[in-house]
Amino acid sequence: MTVYVDLVFLTNLAVDGAVLMATAKARRIMPSRPRLFAAAVVGAAYAALMFWAHIPYMYSFGAKVFVSVAMVLLSFGYGGPLRFLRNFAAFYVVNFATLGGVIGLSFLLRSASSPWGAMTFTPDGGLILEWQMQLGLFILTFLLSIWMFRSASETDRKRQQLDQLVWETEIRIDEESWTIRALLDTGNRLYDPLTRIPVMVMDADVWKERLPTGWSERLKQEPPDKLISELDAHASEAYAWGGRLRLVPYRAVNGSSKLMLAVKPDLVLLYRDGHPPLQVNRVLIGLDGGTLSSEGTYRAIVHPDMVQADPVSSAPSQPA
Repeated sequence: MTVYVDLVFLTNLAVDGAVLMATAKARRIMPSRPRLFAAAVVGAAYAALMFWAHIPYMYSFGAKVFVSVAMVLLSFGYGGPLRFLRNFAAFYVVNFATLGGVIGLSFLLRSASSPWGAMTFTPDGGLILEWQMQLGLFILTFLLSIWMFRSASETDRKRQQLDQLVWETEIRIDEESWTIRALLDTGNRLYDPLTRIPVMVMDADVWKERLPTGWSERLKQEPPDKLISELDAHASEAYAWGGRLRLVPYRAVNGSSKLMLAVKPDLVLLYRDGHPPLQVNRVLIGLDGGTLSSEGTYRAIVHPDMVQADPVSSAPSQPA
């Protein structure tokens, strides 16, 4: 078998550089390109030495850790023991994730006449998996593994950021209460124009059983003022929440003026770890006929004025 050391060096230079950049992305740091290049050169030279020179203990566990430490220090600096350990751990997580992706994709793309085609058993009962991959396919699967890792990391980061804005929300009306997850939206500036009461928005399906029959589905297509008009004087008195219904005008994304059906609750309580519970007495709950979160992460949107409310311990006991 002929091994071209220059190809080994260049391939590992590209791979190590991509791994280091993915590590920097995962750790949300921005090292300089010369530092990344220098660290990638160290890793590539270490891989090439395997075919160029025979040095005892060069490929022992301690030597591999030493080279990894050197690469991490060259790329990201030291910055203290905790920062270094986090960078070092992230470097190995990216390595394991991408290498595992390359091997997994290569076996997925490989065809064999039987499941034992790529396996060889040694005389003492060991198992050897044959793994061969052309350079082009290796590069393709490696880049795909890097992309999958970065996509998963970015999705996890966005989910963590989203969780920081989510509040547990308890809505109380008469003797009933509903607890849902709600997202704080600092861009929500919807108020009732007459009373200047802030309006939080909630999926209408939450109250599917408490609204008149079919309203939660009809709100997706029909204007709420049409639904209100169907409640004549007698029906309004029969409906327990008839006196709580409101119509709140708002401006849609396309600039057109619309109406939103809203309900006046007795109070709303907001809960979040590390914060005292907040009691909101002056609020309307607008009902959205669609789905606010396609992933079901939250069912309502909290108005920013609501998080300025008094804690429960100091809030008035009766709704305003």
